[in-house]
Amino acid sequence: MSFIKIQLSDWLYNAGVIGLVNILKHANDQVDINGQEVTIKTNVLANFEAKYYKYFVDTYGKTMTFTKLINRIDKLLNIELDESKEKEIGDDIDFIKSKVSNNSAYKGIKDKIDLKKLEKPSKKVTSINKEILEELKYLLLENKKEILKSECIGYYDQKSKTSKAPNAIIDKYINTNMLDVGLGVNEVKEYLSNEEKLNFSCFQCGRGIQKIDKGLSFLNRMFFDTARKTSHVWNFVSDIDICPICKIVYYCVPAGFTTVFGNGIFVNYNQSVERAEKINLNIRHEILHSDESKRIYNAFGTMIRSLHEKINDSKKYDLADIQIVRCEDDKYKFNLLSKNVLYALYDSRDELNSLLNTGFQEVNTYFRIYDEVMKNLLNNVNLFILIHKVLVIKISSPKDAKYNESHIRNLIKINFKYMKGVGYMESTEKDIVKISSSAGYYLREAYKSKNSENKLNGICYRLLNALKTSNKSMFMDTILNCYLYTNKPVPTFITECLKDDNVFKTIGYAFVTGLIDGNKNENTDGGDN
Repeated sequence: MSFIKIQLSDWLYNAGVIGLVNILKHANDQVDINGQEVTIKTNVLANFEAKYYKYFVDTYGKTMTFTKLINRIDKLLNIELDESKEKEIGDDIDFIKSKVSNNSAYKGIKDKIDLKKLEKPSKKVTSINKEILEELKYLLLENKKEILKSECIGYYDQKSKTSKAPNAIIDKYINTNMLDVGLGVNEVKEYLSNEEKLNFSCFQCGRGIQKIDKGLSFLNRMFFDTARKTSHVWNFVSDIDICPICKIVYYCVPAGFTTVFGNGIFVNYNQSVERAEKINLNIRHEILHSDESKRIYNAFGTMIRSLHEKINDSKKYDLADIQIVRCEDDKYKFNLLSKNVLYALYDSRDELNSLLNTGFQEVNTYFRIYDEVMKNLLNNVNLFILIHKVLVIKISSPKDAKYNESHIRNLIKINFKYMKGVGYMESTEKDIVKISSSAGYYLREAYKSKNSENKLNGICYRLLNALKTSNKSMFMDTILNCYLYTNKPVPTFITECLKDDNVFKTIGYAFVTGLIDGNKNENTDGGDN
């Protein structure tokens, strides 16, 4: 057989298919794609092990500890020591010594250099030992390929069943103790040339196989050891195994996911290999080449930002439901995005972008509003709870609120579009958020004209309590009392609140947002913590 055909299947296999395509294209090998099928010539498997690791080194090299070490060494080699920089220099030296001493990828280098001579600035140490730094940099660059390969592979602890290298790539998906790409390629070659009768079928693709051996136990968190755990199968006899071709595909699963800071994401668009490749390529490019990813508080937020940009581009396609798979905290997590949610995200792109640098402090944790919005929408959960929380924080603890009232209005608009997209409030006027917010603002101005602005916080709390408990009577009583006090006519749209709970909360939260508008403080413009 001079060529191999591979078809899309379930999400994990699809990640392997996209990973295989990524590796071969990175090596400039020919890959023929036709709908859900990939065809490759068998000669592309020549030197495949080198291509496999080169892909990871080239793709993730800049995110590895090696690159950070080189950058810190260069920084120290070009810095002049003075009292104001002592702490910064000391932190860099601590980082270098810690990573080289404790990371197994640098074991060979640690034995060749005396890092004790690299001391932090102090009263006794008045200069940086640049000779040691030059020597260390030389050793690092001399062993760059092997170090980066080792960092990308990581270390999978067989006993605890977890990855022991937080920033590694491959060990998040594959038991690296069982990873042997070279042997896998040789098995494929033998399999393709084998003319013997094949008595069993591949668990994944249905191709014939000669015997049942180790199965899929090399895949983390997915399959069991068929040799040791026979009680897991019928009559204690396992029929679970795969052909060498599928084994190579599964070896490529880490290349299908985009992984940063120990978290991975894969968009399983199983209608087309080409589209799945492009969507995941866009995500990978956005994550690995964005300055934002270098300082992001939550890696998942970076991934979702990238996905959101791709959703914007996907409007031109006839979208179907899309499955998003996340590898996070040693678990696979799944989200299913429907057409309606995707279109709602597209229509809300401006409002979403306005939330990128907003957040709030709760106890000792900082939450980014953008990340919270996307997590909710990806799980098909509306934003009313989040809207309520940001309003309460804005009123009760404005110093912890890194956002202003326009951001809250955008949050309500996003939720309104989402609710309409999934079938609620379809007959509600599209400008209801703006109208309600404006009404709240003018009521506030009326209170200011009567020098009663100090009463507004108490009014806001009563309205928020009514909204939280869906108590329309309490809400209407409070509103009517406010307009009676200011001698202003009650806006006609207020009666819309009585029709539906979702309309009630949308109008109510928009009204409260307008009511607190102008409550300025030092953090209202948003920004990182």
